[in-house]
Amino acid sequence: MTEITNRFLELFYKISEIPRESGKEGKFADFLENFAKKHNLEYYRDESNNVLIKKKGNNENNETIILQAHIDMVCVKRENSEHNFETDPIEIIKNGDVISAKDTSLGADQGIGLAIMLLILESSKIKHPNLECMFTTEEETTFNGVFNFDYSKLSGKKLINLDHCKDDTIVIGCDADICNKYIFEGILDENGIQTYEINIKNINGGNSGIEIERSARNVITITAEIIQKLQKEKDVFICSIDGGKSEGDIATSCKCIIKTKIDDLDSKVKALTMDGQVQIYESTNNLSFSLEDSKKIISQITELKQGIIKKQDNNIVVSGNIGTINTIGNKISITGIVRSIEIEELQKYNRKNTEISNKNHFDVEEIYQDSAWKPNENSNLQEDYKKAYYKVNGSIPSMEIVHAGLECSSIANKTTNMDMICIGSIIEDFHTVNEKMYISSCEKTIKTLLEYLKN
Repeated sequence: MTEITNRFLELFYKISEIPRESGKEGKFADFLENFAKKHNLEYYRDESNNVLIKKKGNNENNETIILQAHIDMVCVKRENSEHNFETDPIEIIKNGDVISAKDTSLGADQGIGLAIMLLILESSKIKHPNLECMFTTEEETTFNGVFNFDYSKLSGKKLINLDHCKDDTIVIGCDADICNKYIFEGILDENGIQTYEINIKNINGGNSGIEIERSARNVITITAEIIQKLQKEKDVFICSIDGGKSEGDIATSCKCIIKTKIDDLDSKVKALTMDGQVQIYESTNNLSFSLEDSKKIISQITELKQGIIKKQDNNIVVSGNIGTINTIGNKISITGIVRSIEIEELQKYNRKNTEISNKNHFDVEEIYQDSAWKPNENSNLQEDYKKAYYKVNGSIPSMEIVHAGLECSSIANKTTNMDMICIGSIIEDFHTVNEKMYISSCEKTIKTLLEYLKN
């Protein structure tokens, strides 16, 4: 490995020691502030813990380039892990070219981008123009960071986002999305029927944008489909149902507590389950939703539009994902997302989800709505970066519009004439405990970016 790659890894390891769960990025913002002071760099930090660090150029080109990455990471761990994401460092495992984490998500999304930016900011040897490095917060949840950022602090008109999970494509656009919360409030009744806990886990999850194909086997939906089939045999009353971590990710575990008189429930549930690990226990719970309410709850889950909803010419036009479901007392809350670059299609399927919710007596509350990032047909940045890529790698990268949300959509909405691309390195199974990155891919991306900045 080169000296630059070694230093990149050192910085990535350092980043992995600092807690940075979405909405809890304060410690990492402190680190960035101290980093800027140590290297005598101009910086700005806002109330959302966004940090902007500026560095003067050292080559002949004085044009300003903006580099942007999000601070936060998706924090998931294995069921038996005692890891505390608010205090404990990520335990890195290096196996040859592969880097992963022990029993938790790795945070390569977007620790890779953060480490690359810090590498360039601290170096006195790397040639580059004037730089404005944006470190933003809450990308994995609400996009509050880029939404609240003060764009008057920027002078650059070319921005490179470092949030891609491939090293052979340049992202030039992304989908819009709508995130809703669906809320049901019923009446809990005493019920002397035997109670059971059904626990399904270890489903293959991931990001519901890049890995939307996996959403067809979302564990929340799997659980609801099982209950719905059982309801055809005998009455099944819902006591509670809980699963998932984030609206943007495919749920990997779900726990449903039910009451029923069905005989041999264990074998019947396992016969209906094709994925994951299933555990069924006898439990105790005096209260449950009525049979009518239980059917409405299950219908809501199975009828909401999710997975790949519409394709055209092998391209995904619309998709959806149920990310979380939670029960608190007599209230059931579901968070779900719908994505499309076609705004009319997005609104169409969002209306269908509202109609489904009205039928099942669920209230709909919009959590957020992000606009699409449309490709710039006159982008100089795209062409210049392609040339740098070819010079380093001897091939032409493909241009890609990703079926996922990127901060570029909000940045485009908040700025005028910002020329943007998104690049990255190979990350597999991100947002899961199986997340991994490749040193060689990171090295490839670093060399290409430095070639672009040098020229």
